[in-house]
Amino acid sequence: MAAQNLSAYIDVSDMRLGDRMACAWWAQQRRINEGAPFAVLDRNFKLAERFSLAEYFPLTFSELDAAQIAQQRLPEWNQGNLWLTVSNAFAKAPAPGHFEHLPPAVQRRAAELSAGKSSPRVLIHQLNDAPYNPARNWKQSDADALTPALSALGFEVVLLNPKAKTFLGGYAEMLAQMLASDAFIGGDTGPSHVFALLCADKPQLAIYPDMARDQKLFEALRLELGLERPWNSMPLRPDIAKLTLREGRRWDFERAWPRWRRVGRFHAQEAVTAFLGVMPAPCKN
Repeated sequence: MAAQNLSAYIDVSDMRLGDRMACAWWAQQRRINEGAPFAVLDRNFKLAERFSLAEYFPLTFSELDAAQIAQQRLPEWNQGNLWLTVSNAFAKAPAPGHFEHLPPAVQRRAAELSAGKSSPRVLIHQLNDAPYNPARNWKQSDADALTPALSALGFEVVLLNPKAKTFLGGYAEMLAQMLASDAFIGGDTGPSHVFALLCADKPQLAIYPDMARDQKLFEALRLELGLERPWNSMPLRPDIAKLTLREGRRWDFERAWPRWRRVGRFHAQEAVTAFLGVMPAPCKN
């Protein structure tokens, strides 16, 4: 992309995966509506594995380093508190986003995973390892009950993370698994936001905590910015199904000391009912 076409730069260095998807959605919509592509500065302070927005959204982003940005005198587009600003932008124009490029290796892997599939495949990301907001975590027994409940209806279920903090692979494998699936169930975490942009044409259920606590925390900022809607971290697609977690507790250990932590609770049948609202069960022979 020619340097003179870049309108501003966005610093994504401190963004986690979900934040990057929100950033990409907003920048993509501006590019589509205003013809304004952006430079992206990515020193990647948060992710164990790098996720390049310029690779997956090359029409919207060109990656530059700080010296190149300074040389071109690009202004910064500071998107602010994303789950306030982008959720308000989305509410005004709730259009789905999309990935602009997928590496051939990801596409080949997705084709391999899809070969021989005989039943609708549901990919689940069990949210059981969110350390900085434990209320988003699903109680493990609730999460474990969801797989057999869906299997009994004829779905093929694949867990993106068969064990806590253990994924099937890196980001390339995650993307391939999503492309090969027919639907997705996940929590308030990065993969849910990725699926919303990557597979906006496929059913998705978000099992999320009540947001009242976070909305209260950012209410003063909302009023200061003059925004109509409260803080909202839902994936950015207009047709997503949602199930709200109930607050529960569980024993956890931190540096060998037991702690009584908050955790989200749901009944498997509640999740199945919400999911069937967007993904009918397959007909059994």
